[in-house]
Amino acid sequence: MAKRWSSRGAPATCEACGGLSHVLASTSNGIWATGVVIVVASLIGALGLHSFLLFFSGLVLAIACNLRAWKRAKLVPISKESVAHAKTANWFLAGIFVLFGLN
Repeated sequence: MAKRWSSRGAPATCEACGGLSHVLASTSNGIWATGVVIVVASLIGALGLHSFLLFFSGLVLAIACNLRAWKRAKLVPISKESVAHAKTANWFLAGIFVLFGLN
C-alpha cells in the first residue's frame, strides 16, 4: 500500500535498506485516469444499452487494471534532500491555493 500512496513529498521507505523511493506522478495519475475512463465508458454504454451488467463488468475491469498497474509500477529512488524540497514546494503551493480560494 505504501507504493500506492508514495509521492516525492511522501516517499515509501524500503523495509530492507531504509531507502526512500516513490512512483512517478505521471504513472500514478495515468493509473487513476485509466480507471476513471473505463468506469465512465462502461457507465455510458450501460445507460445506452440499459444493461447494469455492462457497468458492473466495466467496474470489475477497472479494478483489475488498477491492481495490475500498481503491481507493475516502478519505484524511483529519491534522496532525503529532494524529499525536503518537495515538501516545501507542496506547502508553498497549498498556501497559494488557499490565497486564491479566499478571493
